[in-house]
This record gives sequence, C-alpha cells and structure tokens, in this order.
Amino acid sequence: MSDDSNWGSAYAADSPTPDDHIPVDKRVKQSKDIGKWFFGISLAFMLISIFGTLSAPSTSSSALDDILSSTQLDSNDTSSWDSSWVPDGFSAWSSDSNIAWKWSAKNNCDQYGCISADFISRDGCPNGLYAALNWLDANDAVVSYDNATLPSLLPMQTAKLRFDDIQESGKSGQMAEINCR
Repeated sequence: MSDDSNWGSAYAADSPTPDDHIPVDKRVKQSKDIGKWFFGISLAFMLISIFGTLSAPSTSSSALDDILSSTQLDSNDTSSWDSSWVPDGFSAWSSDSNIAWKWSAKNNCDQYGCISADFISRDGCPNGLYAALNWLDANDAVVSYDNATLPSLLPMQTAKLRFDDIQESGKSGQMAEINCR
C-alpha cells in the first residue's frame, strides 16, 4: 500500500492550489482586451456625436421648416396676391398668382364635343404648362376628364388649349388643375 500513499502524495504535490498560476491561452485575454477597447471607442464616438448634435447651430433648411410650420400658409388666401397684371376677361388661378385663364369664345370642335381655354402667365412657364379639365354631366357629376400640355410659355404670352370630350358624355367643363412649371 505504500504505492498508494506515494501516489497520493505525488498527486497532492502536482495538484494546483488556489495560489498557483495556470497558464491561460493568450488569445482569450487579447479578445477580451479588444472587446473592451472597441466598447470604449464606440462609447466615445457616441458621446461626441450626441454632443455635436446638441451644440450644432440649426441649418437654414430647418430654420425655414420652423418658419413654415409656425406660419399657416393658406393656398386659398389670395388677399396678398398682386393680380394687377391679369388682363381683362382673365381670372387668376386660385393656386398660383403667376397664371390666369378664361374660357375661349371659339371652340373649333370637329367630330365630338370640346372646350377651349386661354392661359397667360405673368412670369412665363419655362418648364411647361399643364391643365386638366373635368367633364360634367347635366347633374354636375364628373363623368370624365381631359388634359393638355405645352412645353413652355413665355411671359405674358397667351396660349389656347383644347379639351376634347371623346366619349361625348359631358355637358359642361370644370377647370380642375393648372400647373405652370
């Protein structure tokens, strides 16, 4: 049994004690260190971006947004529009004081119903003129529509656009949209 006692004493000598240091794989320690550095740098960048956002002066676009949101703009309010340029017989369009229109006296319709309208622009429409017309039945219900475009319109130049009722279901027309670009 002396062999067993030797084995026990040998085992006791080789067993690590809490005070002994066991070699650890260096990659585990390095990965923990890299994680700590990454976390610290990320935290620093986050704090810098938050501080920069809070201390940055407002840009002109956000200042403009603030002005527009604090001022209620009513597109139907034409009281401040200068309509002195509008020629006799024309009416300024309700959504754009740069454009005026009127129904044409002569329609020149060929095979089916049509309505013509004259348009004029104070500043011109260099990127095009678009107009849409709703066709109404005898009860003023919208039964169809037509639209017309021009590639451009010079300042104070008159344009005549024709709107056709191909289905011949309309009794009258209603100007639905005018867009001067």
